[in-house]
Amino acid sequence: MFNLKKDKTKVEIELSIDNKEWEEGVQKVYEQNKGKYAVVGFRKGHAPRRVIEQQYGDSIFFEDTVDYFVNKTMNDVLEKNPELEPVAMPTTQFESYTKDAGLKMKILFEIIPDFELCKYKDVTIKVHSAEVTDGEVEHQIHHLLEDNATFTSVDREIKNGDSVMIDFIGFIDNVEFEGGSATNYPLEIGSHSFIDTFEDQLVGHKKGEVVDVNVTFPENYHAEEFKGKPATFKVTINDIREKTLPTLDDNFISNATEFETVEEYKKDVTAHIQTMKQNELEAEFEYNMREYLVANTEIEIPEVMIETMQHHEMHRLQDALEAYHIPMEQYLLSCGISSVEEYMKSLRERTIMSIKSRYIYRKIIEENKLEVPAAELEAATAGMTEREDKIRTENEMILKIMNKFLRDNNKIEITDEE
Repeated sequence: MFNLKKDKTKVEIELSIDNKEWEEGVQKVYEQNKGKYAVVGFRKGHAPRRVIEQQYGDSIFFEDTVDYFVNKTMNDVLEKNPELEPVAMPTTQFESYTKDAGLKMKILFEIIPDFELCKYKDVTIKVHSAEVTDGEVEHQIHHLLEDNATFTSVDREIKNGDSVMIDFIGFIDNVEFEGGSATNYPLEIGSHSFIDTFEDQLVGHKKGEVVDVNVTFPENYHAEEFKGKPATFKVTINDIREKTLPTLDDNFISNATEFETVEEYKKDVTAHIQTMKQNELEAEFEYNMREYLVANTEIEIPEVMIETMQHHEMHRLQDALEAYHIPMEQYLLSCGISSVEEYMKSLRERTIMSIKSRYIYRKIIEENKLEVPAAELEAATAGMTEREDKIRTENEMILKIMNKFLRDNNKIEITDEE
């Protein structure tokens, strides 16, 4: 017999088992477990219960019997109250047991309480335009021309856009440092591939000159020993090459691409950019819709659920970093995160967002009776043998269906806001 109490995220089951029911439970546990015990004079699994209790102690079946009633009670409660979905393993509080009075105890677990969805139809969601501009097409074409540029050695001063071949040796405090030198290194002036004003200081110099280039390593430089330090590079200019872009015409396009004319190529570039931007618009809509739903739907999340997910994610990251021998602090700094505390704060926010969106999505799916058509699911999972793979595939498919449902039932407003 049990009594159920619920308070927001917490559920408490007061469980009372009288001596008769307890005895029936012990007998069931004995029947299930008697094969585990070896008793002299009996074949394994055939020793009477009383004989096992005499040899191993009267309480030999006590813990298993408690577990039997906990599991049985949980199954009964959840079958009758399917909305009470535990978010973590239940805990128990033992109160009393006597042979005459039976067992008294509590089963405690936490749930996501029921909640009301915010308005999720006929909502206006802002996204950026998927329209393709002439500038975007020209930018893509310029990349093609750059990839097919030719370089000719010239006898003049270096200009922006030139490619130079240089030798260089780097010094910090007049001492050459490891990794700071190279010979016949190709460098495009204006590419900003070198630190600080390195490339700018070569402009105006000619082939054969030796130039002292003075720079300062940035504070966020990947090598700790160089951060923020001034350095001097002795640079020898071996060659100056002027870049010439090909002429954009049908002849160039037919030789450089699979297309015959500039017009055909531009149409393909436009279509490619259009597809890419449309995908970006859809992804932006899904992200902004999710942000809207989470911000406007009140859900109380049990702390134990947040902590469990944080703990799991932190261990997953630690295991991955250890596999590659990367210190946690180094990894966080490479991500622009200054401390483990800052990372944990960010992880907590992401965890709450993930939990809330999961339950919001599930409720939207249930309210609107969204499902994956059986034939489509069968085709998508054909050949899969692992149950987990099938479940993951079905979840991905139902998520796409739900996102399409939200897209079809809401409005989009194009914005230029960053």
